[in-house]
Amino acid sequence: MVTDNLPFMRRFDGAPMIQPILFKSAIYWLCVLTVRLAEELVHFVAAGGAIADFGDHFAGQFPLARFLSIQIWLMVLFLAYVTIHELNQLFGDGELYRLFFRWRSSEAKLTRRRRIRLLTHLNRLTEANPIEAFSDRTSPVHTELVAILHQLASPPRRPSLTAT
Repeated sequence: MVTDNLPFMRRFDGAPMIQPILFKSAIYWLCVLTVRLAEELVHFVAAGGAIADFGDHFAGQFPLARFLSIQIWLMVLFLAYVTIHELNQLFGDGELYRLFFRWRSSEAKLTRRRRIRLLTHLNRLTEANPIEAFSDRTSPVHTELVAILHQLASPPRRPSLTAT
């Protein structure tokens, strides 16, 4: 939580999603690496070792293979966590929870795909046309915009329970 509130963690917020995911995962990983090394140093000093001898202890007696395998596993977990966190931020807080735990899968598949395609189409429409084109009620762009908004506002279609 401390790391999340550092100002440089928002550095890639406007970049493609892969950049903040990799950046934040790397920062978390480095923080955990530092804490784990400091923890090992504290145990070494508490056992009677001198700080100056820690390098020799690290090189000779430290279980480096185990340490690195745990660090690699932590990086994988950080990548998964940050990806889910960034998607949750993108869709809006609570939307992923709603998708995973509140919608029935038969409803979610149809509705989610339909909504995402409509929102993508709406995004492309707004990028390709000036705002004035949407204001003119006689333009085909305005008609298309209204049609997309009607489809987005309509309730989800429920699958029929009767077999035909």
